[in-house]
Amino acid sequence: TRGPSTSLFDESDIFGRQTEIETLVDRLLSVDADGKKYRVIPIVGMAGVGKTTLAKAVYNNEKLKDRFDLKAWICVSEPYDASRITKGLLEEIGSSNLMVDNTLNQLQIKLKESLKGKKFLIVLDDVWNDKYIEWDDLRNPFAPGEIGSKIIVTTRKESVAEMMGSRPIIMEILSSEFSWPLFKRHAFEKRDPKEHPELEEVGKHIAKKCRGLPLALKTLAGLLRSKSEVEEWRRILRSEVW
Repeated sequence: TRGPSTSLFDESDIFGRQTEIETLVDRLLSVDADGKKYRVIPIVGMAGVGKTTLAKAVYNNEKLKDRFDLKAWICVSEPYDASRITKGLLEEIGSSNLMVDNTLNQLQIKLKESLKGKKFLIVLDDVWNDKYIEWDDLRNPFAPGEIGSKIIVTTRKESVAEMMGSRPIIMEILSSEFSWPLFKRHAFEKRDPKEHPELEEVGKHIAKKCRGLPLALKTLAGLLRSKSEVEEWRRILRSEVW
């Protein structure tokens, strides 16, 4: 599994996701006609496609400012640990008096009390666990929240979205139209590609080879941002590692 995520992001790092951002913002601002207190919105896609980046973009979106009483971001990942997740959510919303030896029951009671009557936005990033019984236990404290509360879940597994019973947002790979600009932003941050035509040519081939995966584009661009010899760029292009 990958390292933990945070909610911080650079707005200039978003390429080609405007439709997904608008769709997700609209769903976050909607109130369910069936009167449910909260709604889960899963974001599903392969590794490195930009699920967490989309969640960050929306979590920090101006349209959502002041629309929720409480906001919390927690990286779930593996191994799944309900106590760690619950405690992390409590810390995010500013709860104090958390003891190291608090039981899951004590933590859940505190979270339930903290969310009571509040309209909340919670992000559960990188969820792998698709066991319904464990999800059912984890979500118990969310029930007393105010109508309009939302939970965003990012996951690689369609089974997680199905288990939560919600219509997911499916993340597709970036089109070539946006792959090169993203790669260029990170590889040529302090350089003008037009002044390095050989690097630009090889860079476009590398970007194409990344097959629209933002994480791959950023990772390889990061490797090359300090390299000025075209042969070093060609070596990456020829590499059999990817």
